[in-house]
Amino acid sequence: MRRSLVPFALAGLLAAAVPAVSAQTIAPPPVTDTVSLNLSVEDWVKTETALVTLVVDMAGNGNGGTVRTDVLKAVAGIADKADWRIVAMNPQSDSAGLERWQAQLQARLPEGQLAALGDRAKKASKPGQQVRVGNITFDPTLEETEATRAGLRDRIYTQVNAELKRLSAAFPGRAYRVGDISFSEEEARAAVAVTSAFRSKAAMESAPMADALPGVQQKLVTNARVTLSVFAPQP
Repeated sequence: MRRSLVPFALAGLLAAAVPAVSAQTIAPPPVTDTVSLNLSVEDWVKTETALVTLVVDMAGNGNGGTVRTDVLKAVAGIADKADWRIVAMNPQSDSAGLERWQAQLQARLPEGQLAALGDRAKKASKPGQQVRVGNITFDPTLEETEATRAGLRDRIYTQVNAELKRLSAAFPGRAYRVGDISFSEEEARAAVAVTSAFRSKAAMESAPMADALPGVQQKLVTNARVTLSVFAPQP
């Protein structure tokens, strides 16, 4: 008779333990309260140099192996300490059998060197070699653009911290934190007028500066979707 009571006693102990286990597994997950907002900041990308494109037309006698060297020599004295890089070389042959080349070179120059650029290009020209200014733009460098982007993000972070302080004042005892920040960006470009003196000089010089184009400045707009969150108190 005593043996038959043991299984019933074990069953009773297991049944008593089941509710405790079930209560732990069905505990409700923590609830998060969130506040979402959109922030936007903007700034102009500032550049200290202009991207200048020179066009060099050269006629030779078929000795194409020295064209690159000759092109670099032709533009060497046009701007002080300019690092001219050849971005295009197009060979052509005319009906007389002469080999002709048209090269395009680019370098970044400070604004102070732009006024006399047309005169220097004209002085670098000679029979069989013509040098002219193809284009002048004020497009910022990648480094300048990235520096502006970083500054815009800093301004977003400052606004987020200010919003956290406002939430703390509005809801005392609720420690809101940054749950998510998603950035997006817009670009706006606007023409920059060439100074009247520069434009009038270009009008008088029919060849070298006639095809110089005004530059552009770039404005960046950084948008941020911000989510601030805090664990809700248990009821």
